[in-house]
Amino acid sequence: MGSATTAADAIGVYVDRYLDKLLELIPAAALGDVDAVHDARAALRRVISVHRGYGGELFKVRKKKLKGARAVVRHLGSVRDPQVALQRLSEPPLPQDVASLPALRRALVDQADLGLNRLRPKQLRRQSRKAAKGLRLESSEVGNEAVVDLLQQQWDICEQLRTEAEAFPPGAARWTQLHLERKALKRLRYMAEALESWAEDRASGLADAARERQDSLGALNDCWQLERWLVDSIRLRGVTEEDIVRLLGAEDGALRACDGDYRDLASASLPSWDRQRSAS
Repeated sequence: MGSATTAADAIGVYVDRYLDKLLELIPAAALGDVDAVHDARAALRRVISVHRGYGGELFKVRKKKLKGARAVVRHLGSVRDPQVALQRLSEPPLPQDVASLPALRRALVDQADLGLNRLRPKQLRRQSRKAAKGLRLESSEVGNEAVVDLLQQQWDICEQLRTEAEAFPPGAARWTQLHLERKALKRLRYMAEALESWAEDRASGLADAARERQDSLGALNDCWQLERWLVDSIRLRGVTEEDIVRLLGAEDGALRACDGDYRDLASASLPSWDRQRSAS
């Protein structure tokens, strides 16, 4: 049940909730806790998405403050991204009997450790506190319709990217296009989530639909990013080209399966705010 009286109030509560969560998680993230790294990064990404979706026109925030917040996201990503690749490399459908796997896994562990060493716990905590302070919203007289208009604009972007992706066959161009769509869906999801305490089911329905597609494209993107890393890993000591070719073949099959799952989801348009409103 919603409790915010205006869209602006709902957005402010949402931003505060995830900034508080960020600050709660950062001490453990700075020590390398896998779940804390993931959750802290996701919390800050939510706030940045809301700021970029609504803030450019409604809640003015200096670009320098957003830049500082994105730096924290990148620091956390330098640990999290190789962890994701390592997990994919250690599970089916990738074959687990190739001789190069120990060298590949070791390279990813070293990459994650390097990112962790660069976090510098005291510096990360200081940067996170500074980012949280800079991203909190001050009270603002923002009309509900202005908020919904910006949400609709993001919906339009997602739909345009969805239809444009239909023109691309499986391959690098399509995977890149779908990566752009995933980022747009993520922002739409967080923008809609931020309105849930004001618009209830209308916001939740749109957020859930965006999340479902985002998750599907996230699985696809994990495959695509690992493929790119595997190509670059041929130069690593202890790695043979034959093993890389075999791994790429298996990963390409997984990637195309993810694409098939996404095509089923994306065969219809996202639910629109107006349709949800008229049905309520």
